[in-house]
Amino acid sequence: MTLPNPSNRLYTLDVLRGLAALCVVFWHWQHFFYVGSAAHDFDPAQQPFFSTFELLYRHGNLAVQLFFTLSGFVFYWLFANGISCRSLTVSRFAQDRFSRLYPLHIVTFMAVVALQWAYLSSHGTYFVYPFNDVYHAVLNILMVPAWGLEKGWSFNAPVWSVSVEVLLYAIFFIICLTERWKWPLTLAAIAIGSFLYPDIYKLGSGLVCFFVGGMTYGVLTWVRRYLGDGGALLITGPLCLVAWIWLLKTPAGLNNPLVLYVCYPLLIAALAAAGSRWPGLARRWAWLGDISYSSYLTHFPLQIIFAMAFDALALSRALFYQGWVMVLFFAVLIPLSLATHRYLERPAQAWLRQRERQVSALTPN
Repeated sequence: MTLPNPSNRLYTLDVLRGLAALCVVFWHWQHFFYVGSAAHDFDPAQQPFFSTFELLYRHGNLAVQLFFTLSGFVFYWLFANGISCRSLTVSRFAQDRFSRLYPLHIVTFMAVVALQWAYLSSHGTYFVYPFNDVYHAVLNILMVPAWGLEKGWSFNAPVWSVSVEVLLYAIFFIICLTERWKWPLTLAAIAIGSFLYPDIYKLGSGLVCFFVGGMTYGVLTWVRRYLGDGGALLITGPLCLVAWIWLLKTPAGLNNPLVLYVCYPLLIAALAAAGSRWPGLARRWAWLGDISYSSYLTHFPLQIIFAMAFDALALSRALFYQGWVMVLFFAVLIPLSLATHRYLERPAQAWLRQRERQVSALTPN
């Protein structure tokens, strides 16, 4: 028994992905208090609605690792069998990933180039991320700003996780081509990532989480084969709840690496089991998943715009401690993300894929 046909959606995972993208905004709220590349006179506890969202302010960066784990789960679900049986070619896989990721990436990159130039002209420093030179521009254009070639954070820096995912996709494809060695090599990738993490944070966390997500899919599929959707949910649901309660009561809390190896996988497994048991569950909130990529890549350029606007109006950056400013920011970010998804991401993806099919049809076998 496998999860629903890839043509169907697990809305529960869509919603989780969308919420994870918005969690990053809370982590990056501190940007408004930066002078150059360091925070200045910043009191984290004064941030908007801090008592409610303290975990997100302190640990929102871990939402990126949740992205990686979700991606691994979804890719093993949707693509692993097709790659193994050779029905999904490397060119088709690469073209589909390019059309999905690159259009919004290059547009937001160019937007940040222009905005950082304007910010530098008026402030004498860049906004938060300092390595905005030609070398790092090339890395960003090639989508490799987080492969270990960089000297530091640059341009639309949140794209680092997308850069790592591109590398993970290549490793994933190669692993799936080995067919019977797929699961041993998946475990090997987790082991290599564990060795690299946290010293080589970007690649290490990506390897660990993506392939832990893949193993989560494999284990959940095995459980569902014998116990069905209801049985899988009865197992994963309580385990997930117990794991999270235990983790949050440990001294390390969310800094405990078991969040990557145990809690994230169980959360995804429980939500996937619930979504499979009740196919329409969370459908009305699935739009959060639709805009996750857009909200993730547009929130930083929007932060530059807000910072420049407040400074131009001679408003104190201390206003970013006010709740109404955060509400205003999200009131702009969400519609902007919806519009970007509808009028940029989807049309660009459709056009590129149509063109790729046309070129393939004209290419002699």
